[in-house]
Amino acid sequence: MTIKAIIVDDDFKSRELIHHFCEIYSNDKMTIVDLCSSVDEAIISIANNKPDLVFLDIDMPQKNGFELIRHYNVVPFEIVFVTGHANEYIEAIKCSALDYLMKPINPLNIKSIIDRFEHKTEISSNQNRFEVLKNNLGNTKKSIILPNNDGFKVVVIDEILYCETSNGNGKCTIETTSETIVVSKSLKEIFQLLADSSFLKVSSSAVINKKFVKSFHTKNKKLTLLNDYSITVTEYNKSSLMDAISQ
Repeated sequence: MTIKAIIVDDDFKSRELIHHFCEIYSNDKMTIVDLCSSVDEAIISIANNKPDLVFLDIDMPQKNGFELIRHYNVVPFEIVFVTGHANEYIEAIKCSALDYLMKPINPLNIKSIIDRFEHKTEISSNQNRFEVLKNNLGNTKKSIILPNNDGFKVVVIDEILYCETSNGNGKCTIETTSETIVVSKSLKEIFQLLADSSFLKVSSSAVINKKFVKSFHTKNKKLTLLNDYSITVTEYNKSSLMDAISQ
């Protein structure tokens, strides 16, 4: 199946460059059916062309890229966000497990995006990711999406007690108030997704939510959480840990 795509960007040169890269690096798996300079143009084009994929610039005048998402109750296509700024939007997009391109665009990333698109689950499950993005942009309860063998899990950040890795097996255990989740991500990747002052990296193998700290024992450097699970602290002493938790 050939992927139908449109490009939405207010900058002419940027639209043409993405178009050029898509033609060269998509290996005939994708066809650009339209180029739009605004959200309003894109809404009309989407209705007419029914694309599978939209390359969407975030930083546009009048209406930014997120206004396109808000236009739909159910987003009937995949989105790759395009931006020239590593701003707070990128963190919201990462938490939602959605794709993005940074300007200046590396053309090899086009190939990676097409490969990922071909392995995406159906649009109905993709909609969950858009809902997470909308929530994260709207300053409501923040969530992250974590892939697993069956698909993915939507996890509310405030419900995470700790994240821990061991034995260098490339997997991370995430304990929440309701369940245990094991994902094939490094602790560093998970910590970056959390991007929240409530979390502390207390050792090379553990990140804790300071809201769930119950006690700390100086002698054995064990920190106990409200669920009575204990974690060894190596990156803080008593004083610095008290300061970090109280902030």
